[in-house]
Amino acid sequence: MRQIELTPDNTADVVRIAVESIRSGDLVLFPTDTVFGLGGLAFSRQVLEKLKQIKPERSEKPTAVLIDNIIRMSQCAGDVPSPRIVALTEAFWPGPLTLIWKISGAIPREFHPPDHSMGYRIPDYPFLNEVLRELESPLWATSANLSGQPSPKLFSEIKPAVLEACDLVIQTSHILKGKSSTVVDVRGRGPIMLRESAIREDDIKQVWKRV
Repeated sequence: MRQIELTPDNTADVVRIAVESIRSGDLVLFPTDTVFGLGGLAFSRQVLEKLKQIKPERSEKPTAVLIDNIIRMSQCAGDVPSPRIVALTEAFWPGPLTLIWKISGAIPREFHPPDHSMGYRIPDYPFLNEVLRELESPLWATSANLSGQPSPKLFSEIKPAVLEACDLVIQTSHILKGKSSTVVDVRGRGPIMLRESAIREDDIKQVWKRV
């Protein structure tokens, strides 16, 4: 395991290190605009196996990716989002909103969750946004905690078992917001709130109804 601290003075270097590590198939722990995250290159067998080592009770595939723009979402979904989905992205991205939408049939079935959906989010964290731009690929992401444990907003809250399973750990002394993203299913005729958190359900519905 390699561990580095992210500071205002070394951001460019840490971005470079993170991108190289992710491209090589490493499992990386990183700060986000919500809580500390854990992930790697999306749709990689190598990363999938490493994630299972930390969260073995998760027999299913990872269900969410971080992306750098809405075009990336269209590429992963194999479709163009509706005006209402676009309105939600314009209102709340970058930010703590995960949209559950479709996943492209061009992506190998072994990486499809059972319901053939995928969660998409553009984070509001400059370091991570730069990593995603340089990476030019979606990033599988989950919270850096063991099942049943709170999602860590402080580096000191991350369990040793999680840290030891990572290839690269990016530390920051910055206190993260600590609220997980709101999760909304937009595959149907109306938005379905799966997890209300940083963004309220009423705010989602107001944007949806305006279109």
